[in-house]
Amino acid sequence: MKVGTSSLLNHKHNALNLTNLARICETVRDLMADGKRKEEGGGGGRCRRRRHRPSPTLPSASPDHRVVLVTSGAVGAGAARLGLTERPTDLAAKQALAAVGQVHLMRYYDDFFGALGLHCAQVLLTLDNLATRSQYLTAASTFSALFAARAIPVVNENDTVAVQELRIGDNDTLSAQVATLVHADWLFLLTDVDALYTANPATHPAAARVKEVHDVGALEACVSTGGAVGGTAWGTGGMATKLTAARIATAAGCSTAVVHGARPDRVAAVMAGDTGAGTVFHATRTPTRGRKRWITSVPVKGTLTLDAGAAAAVRARGTSLFAAGVVGVSGEFGALDAVALADAATGAELARGLANYGAEEMAALVAAARAGSSGGGGGNSAPTLTPSDILGWPGPDEVVHRDNIALMAPRSATPTPVAFGTPPGGVEEGGDLAAAAAEPPSSPPARPPRPASADFCFPAVRPPSSSSGRARSPAFPIPQGASGGGSGGASATLPPPSSSDGPGARLAHLRERDAILAAAAAGDAFDLGTLDGALAAARAAAAAEAQAQAAGGSDAGGEDVTEEGWLPK
Repeated sequence: MKVGTSSLLNHKHNALNLTNLARICETVRDLMADGKRKEEGGGGGRCRRRRHRPSPTLPSASPDHRVVLVTSGAVGAGAARLGLTERPTDLAAKQALAAVGQVHLMRYYDDFFGALGLHCAQVLLTLDNLATRSQYLTAASTFSALFAARAIPVVNENDTVAVQELRIGDNDTLSAQVATLVHADWLFLLTDVDALYTANPATHPAAARVKEVHDVGALEACVSTGGAVGGTAWGTGGMATKLTAARIATAAGCSTAVVHGARPDRVAAVMAGDTGAGTVFHATRTPTRGRKRWITSVPVKGTLTLDAGAAAAVRARGTSLFAAGVVGVSGEFGALDAVALADAATGAELARGLANYGAEEMAALVAAARAGSSGGGGGNSAPTLTPSDILGWPGPDEVVHRDNIALMAPRSATPTPVAFGTPPGGVEEGGDLAAAAAEPPSSPPARPPRPASADFCFPAVRPPSSSSGRARSPAFPIPQGASGGGSGGASATLPPPSSSDGPGARLAHLRERDAILAAAAAGDAFDLGTLDGALAAARAAAAAEAQAQAAGGSDAGGEDVTEEGWLPK
């Protein structure tokens, strides 16, 4: 749960909103108690969670609902403590207020949780801490030990040393990083609005509330709240940063919800399936894992803008990125720093990756690749000039390797267009929709049923290869009578796949199998000429796709790695 500054401060009296702070602490207590009851009763509703290793020196008694509280408000609390009514503009003054307010804020958290019979722990992080893999894993172990001790981690940015804090994207982004770190199932963003709207409801009474979002990348919305994009006078976020947090969390498999900070009890309602309690951003069906999960939480230091071919290759096929597919380089970053991969057509971030070169070297490689490409639009292909020819020292051909690319949106062949209108059950009626969430992806069409007139049989099985350790599967069945008579009988028999076949050969086999099924579905119209034509088209399509895969690199490197950095077998 992330609590915004607007939910913790009483702006009328320039003091902490103790009433709302007590409600938040009671909500945390109720969530933990509800999870423990389900665990003891053995009932349903258990949360999917990472298996944390208990600490040998701390008690191992953890409820089913493990709650992490990410809190804002240190600067505002410090100003209230010192009697200030305006937010300072000097960075050192803001950091001083944060140092004063953090102690003041934690005192009340400790008092409220203590009165409820719970323990809390202060955890101060920076985005740079999460960018280092070793520190990231150390922080994960610390959270595991706190969970085992039934202590509630109260997380905040280390404002006194974090330069990246105190600007737009502060604790909203941090909460998404922490949710990724602890493998959370839910991220709740408590703010001063009750949901995401298609326009600012304060200035547009006809604005419609968005109930559910299935693809954050396909969402366009008016992100101004309270009359300003930057949030309240003491807050540094706004709806824009919450969409960024939702994009990071959902890519890691964590569903996200925006609810009103004055109604923290709606958190349980959202978990129970109530779509009227806020806006729910559904997690992607194929979340990142292992090391790529960490990459999604690394703060980016620059942006690489991709042309249409490179964007499609990275999104749909998971290929490496070459300099020929980059049309723009921005930001100041070094080698192995995280960069955002943005689509030039939409400007949206489609992935994050670890750059193999710094900004200056990257710009030189991109300029040489674009100058050497013929006919414009270089595409995402291996360069003709090697990096050693351009930079004077050897380096990898890829500017970002596929093993270091984590998608921030569902993998698809083409970007999902924004659905203007009301998706089923997604947006309340009323008002012109400036934007809305894309509809969930439809299920693939069902395979046509087998006609009753087609009698299937298995042709003779070829003997297994002596070099293979296991027998080959039988040839795919074709309609009886198709192999009888004529010279086309041999071409109608589909050889079975071999365990030694490469990905290209297996892809060709699957395409030919689908061609046989489609021909068999024709029933009485089935003949060898139809089947031969379908097989020829399938083989041509497989060859074209294999050639495209070869241009993007080997398939073996696309597997996610484990937390320890090993590829699966």
